[in-house]
Amino acid sequence: MQITAAVAMTLLIASGSTLHGARTAQRRPTTGPVTFAVQVTDTKGAPLGGVAVSVDGPVARRATTEAGRIALENMPTGTYHFTFEREGYYVSEKNVVGRGRKPIDVKVAMMPRIRPVPGLSPLAPPPAAPPGKPVALDLPAFIEKNYVGRASGKVLPIACSAGGSSTLIQINDALAEHTHADADEFVYVIAGAGTARVAGQDAPLTAGVFLLVPRRAAHSFRPSGKGPLVMLSLRAGEPCADR
Repeated sequence: MQITAAVAMTLLIASGSTLHGARTAQRRPTTGPVTFAVQVTDTKGAPLGGVAVSVDGPVARRATTEAGRIALENMPTGTYHFTFEREGYYVSEKNVVGRGRKPIDVKVAMMPRIRPVPGLSPLAPPPAAPPGKPVALDLPAFIEKNYVGRASGKVLPIACSAGGSSTLIQINDALAEHTHADADEFVYVIAGAGTARVAGQDAPLTAGVFLLVPRRAAHSFRPSGKGPLVMLSLRAGEPCADR
């Protein structure tokens, strides 16, 4: 039987279309249902049963592992957020992209929670120190009433609380070198003149000068004017009980 040219051309076009369709089908991505093969173990690799698995994404699923495994089938393609919970273990989370027809492995190793040592109880916080009483003082009148005069020196407490203390210092003679182990000292010069020696360095003192003496720093004071050197000392960290 002879095939005419028109029939041959028709068959050729039809076969080409079929071949093109087959190739297109091969290149088309698979978007069918997804299966997640979940495997949960502890940090040593032992399977963990009874783990609550929550999955959120295009659809939501809730399931519990048996012998550390579970299969979630017929899931639409997309990105899913997995949450794994079991008593005695820290919560684990994982994001997984689901696509293709092959099962997707989701492997998680859960870390056990740290257990407290038996017989030990939490340390109780130290008792709070009693608050100090409010003090309002007319400082010039206080100085006049307790003026040092020609005496060698006079140190008078003004007020104190759980976190600090204040003192009026009046000296005509040098105040020997000393330290404050647990208090930073803030000194304000009210009147007079002199020199402070702090950690081996000299600082001139006149009325209106402010001086910081760090805790545990050796320091001394020496007056140099005609009148006494009068200073207000504030010690941060020195409560009333330590005076």
